[in-house]
Amino acid sequence: MRRLISLVSVTVALVGLGFVLVNATTVDRRPPSVKSISLSAPAGDPQVAQVLSAIDIEFSEPVRTATAESRFRIDPDVDGTFSWNGSTAIFTPSRKLPQDTTFTISIASGVEDLAGNVDPVGLDVWTFATVGPPFVLRATPSDGASGVPLDGTIELVFDRLMDTTSVERAISLAPSANVTAAWSGSVVTLSLGPGLVPGTVYTLTVASAAADTGGSRLRAPYRQTFTTVGSGLNVTAVIPADGVAGIGVASPIAIRFDGPIDPSTAQSAIHVTPSVDGEVRVVALDGDGASLSNPVPPGGGDMVVLIPSAPLAPHTTYTVTLDPTVARVGDPKAVTIGRTWSFTTGAPTQSGQNQIAFLGARGGVRNVWIMNPDGTNQRELTVELLPVSSYDATADGARIVYAAGGIVSTMAIDGSGLKRLTADDGRLEYAPALVPGDQWVVVARRSASGDDLGYWLLPMPGTSGSERQLLARGAPPPDSVSLRGDGVDQTDSTPAWAPRIAFEPTGRTALLVTARGDVQVIDIRQPDLLEGGLSAPTQVSIVGDAAPVWVPARNAFVLAAAPASGGDRTLFAVGTRGRAEVLAGTMGAAGPVAISATGALAYVVRGADGRATVQVMARDGTITAIESLAGRDDRWPAFAPDSRTLLVGRSLVAEPNLSDGIWAVDLPTGQARRLTVDGARARWVP
Repeated sequence: MRRLISLVSVTVALVGLGFVLVNATTVDRRPPSVKSISLSAPAGDPQVAQVLSAIDIEFSEPVRTATAESRFRIDPDVDGTFSWNGSTAIFTPSRKLPQDTTFTISIASGVEDLAGNVDPVGLDVWTFATVGPPFVLRATPSDGASGVPLDGTIELVFDRLMDTTSVERAISLAPSANVTAAWSGSVVTLSLGPGLVPGTVYTLTVASAAADTGGSRLRAPYRQTFTTVGSGLNVTAVIPADGVAGIGVASPIAIRFDGPIDPSTAQSAIHVTPSVDGEVRVVALDGDGASLSNPVPPGGGDMVVLIPSAPLAPHTTYTVTLDPTVARVGDPKAVTIGRTWSFTTGAPTQSGQNQIAFLGARGGVRNVWIMNPDGTNQRELTVELLPVSSYDATADGARIVYAAGGIVSTMAIDGSGLKRLTADDGRLEYAPALVPGDQWVVVARRSASGDDLGYWLLPMPGTSGSERQLLARGAPPPDSVSLRGDGVDQTDSTPAWAPRIAFEPTGRTALLVTARGDVQVIDIRQPDLLEGGLSAPTQVSIVGDAAPVWVPARNAFVLAAAPASGGDRTLFAVGTRGRAEVLAGTMGAAGPVAISATGALAYVVRGADGRATVQVMARDGTITAIESLAGRDDRWPAFAPDSRTLLVGRSLVAEPNLSDGIWAVDLPTGQARRLTVDGARARWVP
């Protein structure tokens, strides 16, 4: 019996020892750590938040909540509360986050798990940004569309989910007509109701009261126009436009209709006097990426184009007659009426020296025009059928590079040597800017499917080397044709499809403002100078929307921008290492900055009355305001080579999308003289 008791005692002891050994080997001695951080309501990017987003912080194991909450920091500071789901802390702001703001999150060391182990590292920093106001990403049909069926639809794609009720209340049509809305995610399809009048221009407006699901409203009302289909077949545009002088001798002759046409009825319908031989094509040029070589879509083209087989004669008036025989596809009874118009050619430009270039749509499509400094001899330089969105010129004025409908091309100043730089694979490229030395050009790129491919460095013709990516993201949306007329919009910014870049004199470093507003210092060294590859871009903690300049006296770039954390716009000087400093006395500065040969800066300031005026800051810091005309906004300053004359573009306050011409201001006297009645974004060439 005693032996049995002894054996039982030994057995119990061994079992107890086993439990001790097991516990000894399974005691938790590992400290907790931050496993991941995420946004509860991202805006299409894991580090871009909706304004009502919470922040989820997942730890590697359950922790003592108080030790984590007390070590959590968010900058700028945000009030909020914590809730927990197992090992995940959920920080919910007590009110909406501010728009267009960059936040950093950190967690100090010292977080404890349930076993008392302490995290010795914490989280150094995690960054996210909030979205800006919602906007219409694209519209189908696009702004200015013609031939819209009376029972058709308009599709608006917003950049995020919207408060459908607020959007529908904000929608109006003028002249008044019924519109019904149907939603699918962020897309609203507007069905046009009965009562629309054939051949009528309508304006669709989405008022700024339209809000997203977080309550953020549109920054400004969205507007687009469309023309309903006519009772027959109507001409909506002729190119070159009627009565215009100075047309380029390489210009095609085109007629756009309000619907697809039967090609067989168009081949012999155009007559030109004096006679012009050439090829007649029916094409569809309805958006970025379209070209005369593209196949006509199954539904047919809406434009008849006569492509001359030889240059037109200079300084000659041509008369074009359209026979009343062109018919709509599938409806031979829908025939256009005949019409006649005329235009006059200019002469090829032999030199760009001491010339002024500008964008103008007087010929029917926005192209690059050029003129003498006194405004005489205005003539068309490019002859594209899709609008030119931007251009640049070589230092000697011998060549230009430009983008039209998402295709970048280059040509000599006399119109010869036209060469397409954008590969013919469906990609779209914008905002060409020549690097000092004129052997390389920076472009923004979108893929054939519209993906953002950032910014690229391309060799110019005759330059050896391969293209290379400079920035992975930030290209403008694939819709440069949406910028109508002369390219004047309602803001002071540089359009996203135009260059927002400046180079220091060697061409090794540039400051680039992306279409998203990011300001980056980038290494743009040319291949023969590379040693170990390009260095990484430097993000500057400001937000911009206009072109910068290089200022030698400051050894820095200067641009109009706002702090990334929020605040008013002003001029910033940005060094080549990305350090930004405010220029005193420039509060309210906006738009592209110009620099003179003497180091003076010119920029736009919006006053308390909303008027835009140009100010000139001398090298010593003295600021002079340029006197404007009543009812006008002054924009897009550009200095003459002698620094005595300043070009400004004027637009009407009552109609901000309408140019009131390009003016030359004599700086010593303040006297201004008008050079053109239209046009925008003038500059001296070279």
